[in-house]
Amino acid sequence: MIRADFRRCGNDITGFTVKGHAGYADNGQDIICAGVSSAIMLTVNTITDFIKADADIDINHENTGYAYFELKRPYKKEASVMLEAFSAHLKLLEEDYGHIMVRISDTHE
Repeated sequence: MIRADFRRCGNDITGFTVKGHAGYADNGQDIICAGVSSAIMLTVNTITDFIKADADIDINHENTGYAYFELKRPYKKEASVMLEAFSAHLKLLEEDYGHIMVRISDTHE
């Protein structure tokens, strides 16, 4: 099971932690893990390279299924919109395939 926990501050999603493996198919054949990994990299690279938002990032590619991302203040609205799109994408994967649990929690910053 992949668990995706998004953090919201006010109206804006400001970060996420994704961990685990879908277990949908054998390693190298798991379309859910591949889809989630690709979406993570697209999201992170768009926010940092094109939107130019600063963030704390910890992504472990070595078969651990772990990614942490947190925007630094001041938040850029475009970055939060990208994180909203990423969470919506994962929710669709959750609905279509299962093997993913998506949660959004409020932070009290």
